[in-house]
Amino acid sequence: MHAIAAVFLTAMLALGQAFGQADSMPQPPQVESDAEAAADAQAAAEAVVDLAAAGEFNALYDRIHPDAKAVVPRESAVRALEEIYGLTQAGRAEVTGVRLGAWTWPVTDQSYPTAAEVAYRQPLVENGQERAIASTMYLVPFEGEWRWFFGRDREYVAEVLGRFAPPPPPPSTGDIRQFLQNVTSDLDRFYRSSLANTEYNYVTPPVTAVDQGKYAESGCGTVQVGFYAFYCPGDGGIYLDIPFLQETRDRYGDFAVAFVVGHEWAHHVQTVVRLQRVEEPTAPGQVFSIELELMADCYTGVWTLDTDTRNVFGLDSLANGVAFVYQSLGDPEGIDIFDPRAHGTAEARVGAFTEGYDDGFEGCELVV
Repeated sequence: MHAIAAVFLTAMLALGQAFGQADSMPQPPQVESDAEAAADAQAAAEAVVDLAAAGEFNALYDRIHPDAKAVVPRESAVRALEEIYGLTQAGRAEVTGVRLGAWTWPVTDQSYPTAAEVAYRQPLVENGQERAIASTMYLVPFEGEWRWFFGRDREYVAEVLGRFAPPPPPPSTGDIRQFLQNVTSDLDRFYRSSLANTEYNYVTPPVTAVDQGKYAESGCGTVQVGFYAFYCPGDGGIYLDIPFLQETRDRYGDFAVAFVVGHEWAHHVQTVVRLQRVEEPTAPGQVFSIELELMADCYTGVWTLDTDTRNVFGLDSLANGVAFVYQSLGDPEGIDIFDPRAHGTAEARVGAFTEGYDDGFEGCELVV
């Protein structure tokens, strides 16, 4: 067994992750009946162990508390869990008890007045023999849902990041073409990793950047500047308008451009996961045009959280980019929500983006 797997399992096994002094756990202020809170926490823990047993590690990451997401990128957590569950042939854990109290996450020393300490027994195979390990996980409520924590202490998280961290972002560049190359490379790496162990066959889309006075042929017709950016289902390619993106970058900063590219990349991912834009949905996978557009904003939010965890864009750039979406990308008045051109109001688009940022792919109704 690999050393990291042995350390992980003997301490808390894949999902316990963060240990405290259970027998000295102080009691929190009472915000609802203890019985009701404990039942809710147990249900959340049962969902966590179900996802883990099914190998749905991206969905499992979506259930992590935002404070833990801010420390551990998606790819790092998912790859660590894949290794642990692969090495140990871990089965579905059995939740054996819940206790409420205040708790401090040792990774950041952040304290939470209300937390759930969930005891469980984890079956696994070690040296060809089946056994079970008793362990603990901690959950903390966030916006009405109990969320779990990845990483029992700083040392463990540092080890996971050292082994599984995505490559660092390239240095910022003033050249718009190089910047677009950096963004598309990051999007490609993120979605390739996120869809790696799923039923979907992710492929890198071709990207064509069109400059002033130039044109390109696409599966959707001849492309000249003035189109901003689009995904062409006819050839699976993404087309980018260099003058528009340069102007957007000059006015709103790096992330505004990244949002535009991320939205179009998300349309490619929607094709990969077999979503189809139709006027009247009648079958699974068929969605209204506006649903597809808001889902693309949501996917972009999922990717943005990952970039935020890795410090790809600064907070000012993110804020300016969201302002760009709000000020420039909402549908004008008079566009019906079922119009094939509809993308959503400014409020709806920012809301969809935020939902992906906060809740991951599950918030976008995509389980991977």
